[in-house]
Amino acid sequence: MKPFSKKFFATFFFILLSFLAGVIGGLFGTGGGILIVFLISYVYKDSSALDRKDMFAMTVLTVAIMSASSLFLYIKDGAVHISDITPTLFPAVVGGLCGAFLLDKIDTKWLNRIFAVLMIYAGATLIFRA
Repeated sequence: MKPFSKKFFATFFFILLSFLAGVIGGLFGTGGGILIVFLISYVYKDSSALDRKDMFAMTVLTVAIMSASSLFLYIKDGAVHISDITPTLFPAVVGGLCGAFLLDKIDTKWLNRIFAVLMIYAGATLIFRA
């Protein structure tokens, strides 16, 4: 019997973390994207084709798909009503467009720092306000 290859474990790891990201995003409404950033960074760490900005853009697409699928179930189950989220839609779209525009304007080093500060703030808030 042939042992499992390194590629098999990498693929398994990729699928497992993607699944966990979806579960976390579905449970908490956020957080799955953090796993996706880690996952994409790990998978493409040796690739010169992708820089950090590309990885953030890939994460946005993945999170959008996870969020849309979770939202569909929340609406179907009556947990969320379209009228509840309507006031936030336009500002969120404008903010998303601004963020996508700024992604090309801000140095990757600063994006990493901003992301790290946001993660630390979010973690501290959850710990100390719980």
